[in-house]
Amino acid sequence: MSIFYYDGFSRDGSGSNFGDDINPFLMARLLDHRIVENKNLCVMGVGTLLNDENIKNLSRFSKKIVFSTGAGYGGLTLELDSTWDVVCVRGEGTARTLGVDYEKAICDGAVLLSNYFDVVPESCRVRKVTFIPHIKTHRLAGKVLCQVAESLGINYLSPDINQIDFIEQVSQSRRVITEAMHGAILADTMRVPWLPVHFFEHNQFKWEDWFRSVSLDYYTNAINFSIWNPPGSVIKRAIKAPYQGLKAWGVSERMKEWLTTGEFVLSKDSVLYEKKRQLGERVDYINEKYAVS
Repeated sequence: MSIFYYDGFSRDGSGSNFGDDINPFLMARLLDHRIVENKNLCVMGVGTLLNDENIKNLSRFSKKIVFSTGAGYGGLTLELDSTWDVVCVRGEGTARTLGVDYEKAICDGAVLLSNYFDVVPESCRVRKVTFIPHIKTHRLAGKVLCQVAESLGINYLSPDINQIDFIEQVSQSRRVITEAMHGAILADTMRVPWLPVHFFEHNQFKWEDWFRSVSLDYYTNAINFSIWNPPGSVIKRAIKAPYQGLKAWGVSERMKEWLTTGEFVLSKDSVLYEKKRQLGERVDYINEKYAVS
């Protein structure tokens, strides 16, 4: 089996991204080993992957399985032929765009990660607040944002660290502020209240898809000015320092507002349980249909 997911960050040698690179870990635990070993199968997994380009790229496989995938990046005009089995998608927005029944709109498969890690009781969580930037924001402004977060007693969590460490840091947090959507998804399934924000990167379609899949009303908290890592040369840093300092102060003030007045959200236990149950049924379907000797 080939697992199709976005691996551009790891492929170019510049690091990884939790929301993409969790796919091999998750699929290896969900799917029967006979599916994993079947070279004619491709499973399109967690991520915003459904678009014409990716669909064309998978034409070489005799069977393609869509499991909890989302749309939102790139055009989606192609009709899927009989070699595709759309088992489920991330939400109703994706189902509508793909042209499949809404009964296939369930949730992002990453919510099943809480089946493999302990959900830590709130009283036992050692981190008060964790901030997770989008991977692109981390690369553009991670150094500065880390300094700002830590000055406020906030744990800065980069999306490109080891996946197990990432999960443990989220599960050990009492609250999560996140620009990365899979930071929100992981926090939700580990029962950690989360606050959606954005600096450089925000795709409203995919965020709405996720919100609605767990019966939450979409919203976000935007910072409308940019901040960046300090320029390389001493001269450039000296020239930019006052302006950069003002930007960092503005971000710090906004983070303080989020800590005191931010609307941290969490899906209902009953909703999450039902979504995980439905996803489990779809996993059983895949294993029963495709795990052939």
